[in-house]
Amino acid sequence: MTTELQRRKLEKVFASYDADGDGVVDGLDITAMAQIWCDTYGVEPYSPGWRRIHGAAARMWRGMRGSDGPDGEKRVTVAEWVAWADKPEFPEFVTNAAVPFSLAVFDVADADRDGRINHAEMFAAQSKSGMRSEETQRIFDRLDTDRDGYLTSEEYGRAAHEFYLSADPDAPGNVIAGEL
Repeated sequence: MTTELQRRKLEKVFASYDADGDGVVDGLDITAMAQIWCDTYGVEPYSPGWRRIHGAAARMWRGMRGSDGPDGEKRVTVAEWVAWADKPEFPEFVTNAAVPFSLAVFDVADADRDGRINHAEMFAAQSKSGMRSEETQRIFDRLDTDRDGYLTSEEYGRAAHEFYLSADPDAPGNVIAGEL
């Protein structure tokens, strides 16, 4: 059963998927979201980073559960998204599609390609969503579980997994998409 915390996290990430803000996620929203990440980090169209982000987004979209809209195209409502979290296949989707998408974005955020990101690299993306530097710093500090001033891809992947699946109110990953 989805907890209140999980519902709030799922609704928050759904809003980020719903690029046009119409309350329904469709394939165009996912493509737009992928492009927003590419634009945020200055990823050139058709470059390896662009292909990785768009490919991961396409895999994520194919893996999402939804229903047919009036035009026969798959659509996902927030109610369907939250309800799906209770299904046994949702953790598999998280592991095989949602977390890999997050890690594809992590890879392009890692500007110096050292396998880790610092606060400035994380803030570049979070500021696009209106997050202030102070909030980003609090989130970064919570995700930086070894307190070395960097997030590794392992820390980030674990946090993304916690975001989607953990019911633990103290899990660091709860804040990966911003404070709830």
